[in-house]
Amino acid sequence: MTATIASPAGCSGGEAPAPRLSVVMPAYNEAGNIEAAVADVVAHVFRVVPDAELLVVDDGSRDATAVIAGACARRDPRIRVVAQANAGHGPALVRGMREARGDFLLLLDSDRQIGLLDFDQTWRLARDHDAVLGVRRDRADPRYRLLLSAVVRGGMAAVLGVRSSDPNVPYKLVRRDRALDAVRAMPDAPRIPSILLTVHLARRGVSTFEQPVAHFQRAAGESTLKFMRLARFCAAALGELLRFHRSIGSRP
Repeated sequence: MTATIASPAGCSGGEAPAPRLSVVMPAYNEAGNIEAAVADVVAHVFRVVPDAELLVVDDGSRDATAVIAGACARRDPRIRVVAQANAGHGPALVRGMREARGDFLLLLDSDRQIGLLDFDQTWRLARDHDAVLGVRRDRADPRYRLLLSAVVRGGMAAVLGVRSSDPNVPYKLVRRDRALDAVRAMPDAPRIPSILLTVHLARRGVSTFEQPVAHFQRAAGESTLKFMRLARFCAAALGELLRFHRSIGSRP
């Protein structure tokens, strides 16, 4: 069962005007990061686009993530917190994309590894492109994650004919209609919606721009995907990716 913890301003008197931008932020056991992650969005994204909203999708956290995010929402009506039973990062991201109301969606993780100082440039690029996809520069991740990312990039280019510098980057600004087109083509609970979105944009010939973005080590907490679990996840995700590509290959 799912429930919305906090609703957007104005709902009591009818539907609030749709924002220009929705930031979609999945979160699981990020009590050490979530308040600062929300503050980053307020400082760097809301400053550039005041007519924006932030959706924090709490994926059944067992710590104080939802409580802390809820307190942030009470202080700023542009912030919403949506709670769901634990289903994984992919379903949480898709849940946020479906509930977002903005013309554009900014997909962003809650671990604060992506810097937002260059968001003003991202927003300017969106004037001429339907999607702006981040590329992590000087990536601060373990070597095995870098290797797996290289395998994904190479496999997508060789097998699918889709070239992307960083297909799974957790920093994508996409027109909402384009994003929802991709979501409708995805399985019900996708493991890798960010990669599937990248593939869908490429196969549909959507105008995209790759923008280098700063990448940092985690300030707090740990990734839930350790090496062996990540390897098993990748094996399952590969099948999902191939099925998705076949399912959209013949569509215009």
